[in-house]
Amino acid sequence: MRNHFSKLVSLAVFGLSASLAMSTLVAVEPKARDRATEILSANSLSSVVRQVADDVSPSIVTVYALRGPRMTAPMRWRKEAKLPQPFHSPNHQHAASSNSHSADDQGSGVIIDRRGCVLTCSHVVENADAVFVRTADGRKLHAEAVICDPQSDIAIIKLESAENLPEAKLADSDDLSVGDWVVSLASPYDLQRSVSAGIISSTQRWVASSPHPLIQNDAATNPGSSGGALLNLRGEVVGIIEGALTTSGEFQGIGLATPINTARDIAEQLQTKGYVERGYFGFQTQPLTPEMASLIDSSVNAGLYVKDVQRNSPANHAGLREGDVITKFDGKPINQSFDPATLTADTEPGKSHIMSVLREHKVVEIEMRMQQPPREVGPIQSEMSPNGPFEYLDSSLGLGLSSLNTSLINELELPGDAHGALITQVVFGSDAYREGVAAGMAIARVNDTTIHDVDEYREVTNKLDREKPVLLLLQSNQGKHLVMLHTSRKENDGKGKN
Repeated sequence: MRNHFSKLVSLAVFGLSASLAMSTLVAVEPKARDRATEILSANSLSSVVRQVADDVSPSIVTVYALRGPRMTAPMRWRKEAKLPQPFHSPNHQHAASSNSHSADDQGSGVIIDRRGCVLTCSHVVENADAVFVRTADGRKLHAEAVICDPQSDIAIIKLESAENLPEAKLADSDDLSVGDWVVSLASPYDLQRSVSAGIISSTQRWVASSPHPLIQNDAATNPGSSGGALLNLRGEVVGIIEGALTTSGEFQGIGLATPINTARDIAEQLQTKGYVERGYFGFQTQPLTPEMASLIDSSVNAGLYVKDVQRNSPANHAGLREGDVITKFDGKPINQSFDPATLTADTEPGKSHIMSVLREHKVVEIEMRMQQPPREVGPIQSEMSPNGPFEYLDSSLGLGLSSLNTSLINELELPGDAHGALITQVVFGSDAYREGVAAGMAIARVNDTTIHDVDEYREVTNKLDREKPVLLLLQSNQGKHLVMLHTSRKENDGKGKN
């Protein structure tokens, strides 16, 4: 009996244990399956992002914009030391001179035409003296023209001698929805082929600096990303990366991109016309809050306060004045929900619009005709002669040269055994300028010949075949490096000012 009871107890315990084990298995299995599904989904997304990056990378370029004279830091300091210094009171704190910092810029771009048209941001390349791009396969291609539209912050770069470049596929950005996955592909901090992923936060984000709504997303956006591609999971460009909103200078999860439909329309106009056709009135406004409006006139609680009217603009000719309050536009009342962008949404120049304006407690009707805005369009700054002292100008390479002595070697922090011809000027637009050759460097060798002074440089280079590139060994405070330059095939070399 005792043995039977013991057996029953043992069986009961075993049964309970088995039941608990089974219930545990039943509880664990769904969790395991869910985790496996999640991992599979994550791996699938990773695979898609990898495929997008591989497919689109050949169509993304890194953009470099060069501005101002090319100088080594010691040469710049030397020149600044010779300039008159402004007086500052003892308590005045000021930053280092902006001249001591390079105005060069680096961004990204998207190839949209196999014949060498790159889409990028205007702020990257605007007013540059030279622009070039680095392709995904390492080629360096120079720009023959850059056309910017600062208002939209879109620009196109037309590349020299480019053909059969890999074009990016452009999507219809109107198909985007909040929550869609996107991939960014750009060169932040000059780090080529940097990939990040995120989701769309808004498809219609208005910001003060843009005349059109932007795509808000949380894919990483950093300095150098501007002009890069925002892509859908099919590898199509949905936006051109514009920048980010930040209070710290670091990325805070709010990236902005110009919708590709907008960018494509602007790029087409820049390619065909050289400018973007849009309406222009020539005045600036600021929306009034109810409290602000009540201080102007008790009869209104909203409106657009005219804070500036440009001289000789359509608004000026129509009689609009500073201090006017626009209360209606083409019959539509201006309330707190009115979007000021509506004023210029119709881009047809020559079309008339009627505005109701409150002026000195009276309503005035003003008819205003849209016109094309003033514009400045042109190619990159063309080559020009340097305007500083040099003993010899090699115009075929764009270099002004002077003698090198012990004093200059010390001032420019060159190696103690430095020799050759000192570069004192680099011509804007020349191949030397675009290749980063700077005043303050010394030419130690030309091809396979050692150079000791300016006369020797002139003698050696005059014997060169100007149809072939030239290899220079340069010395600077950063060491020595080789650079290959193509000549401009000009024969007007000569002496400069002493």
